Amino acid sequence: MKNPYTADIRRSLTWFCSGVLILLFIICSGCGKQDEVTEKPEVFKEIVLTPVETQLSEAPVGTSSVEVQQATPPQAVQVSLTPQPTQPMVDSGTAEELYRKGLEYFNQGRLEDAVEAFNRATDRDGTMVDAYKKKAMAYQKLGLANEAIVAYRKVVELDPNDSEAILTLGTVYLKRRMSHEALVMFEKYAAGNPKNAKVYYNLGCLYGERKLFDKAIAAYQQALKINPGYDDAYYNLGVIYLDTGKYDEAIEVFQRVLTRNPGNREVRYNIAVAYAKKGLYDDAVAACKKLLESDPGNANAHFLLGDTYNKLGKTKEAKEEYDLYKKLLFAK
Repeated sequence: MKNPYTADIRRSLTWFCSGVLILLFIICSGCGKQDEVTEKPEVFKEIVLTPVETQLSEAPVGTSSVEVQQATPPQAVQVSLTPQPTQPMVDSGTAEELYRKGLEYFNQGRLEDAVEAFNRATDRDGTMVDAYKKKAMAYQKLGLANEAIVAYRKVVELDPNDSEAILTLGTVYLKRRMSHEALVMFEKYAAGNPKNAKVYYNLGCLYGERKLFDKAIAAYQQALKINPGYDDAYYNLGVIYLDTGKYDEAIEVFQRVLTRNPGNREVRYNIAVAYAKKGLYDDAVAACKKLLESDPGNANAHFLLGDTYNKLGKTKEAKEEYDLYKKLLFAK
């Protein structure tokens, strides 16, 4: 009996990826052999945003940038809700003077005026990295992602070693669902900053979406090397192992997550799938039952349990689980 219902949790790139799980319910038709385990694993946890885009440094001109991992959030810039007296923009002055005027506007929450001042500064000095960076930050606050991307690209062009700009640009790409460009930026960032677990985690997600499983595995492993308690990285690594037929590795990884978080229902379901695919049907039954103790309405678990009972020749028990599955399915 082929399962007509599969659940697929994928990473949102709103990057998108503002870290929201997108649950896709796929309804299929037809039937197949009853002795096939047809359940798909619950896949990828969400891609996570790096905190860089909210760490808008207010360092004075001439100071060095703080490393991304050491950055601390500044005080929030308050955008005034009351009209501010508008002074005519002075078109004269040096690039430095216009840049400082832009900073003044930026700190007052007058973001459009700040952008105009930064634009005039960069018109006078096209190599003024700080002005391009602040301009990009202002565009982000204004919700103008395309303009922010153009400004950040200029920052990276002028200073290829600006790790903060590289990481922020990668994050903005993710939010715009520009996954290829995000991947390039994260790879570039990781090459010079090998201690950021979230970046390796996101790389694993992006590699996984492209079926580059060896690279995805390596990225998740690196994330776990940096942060051994990164449960989502363990979860996605287990899913990759499960998808590529490495069932022993998948079981080991999922068991690690359950040791830390016994209530993780997605992991319990996936470990049951791994046991079933490996032919460890008694273990699969036990895993399904354990899951159903805390989640009796899990239709997929009932189907998998019925399918596993069928493999064990327990037709009565299998029919009971299939009937429960149908009841739950049509009740939705």
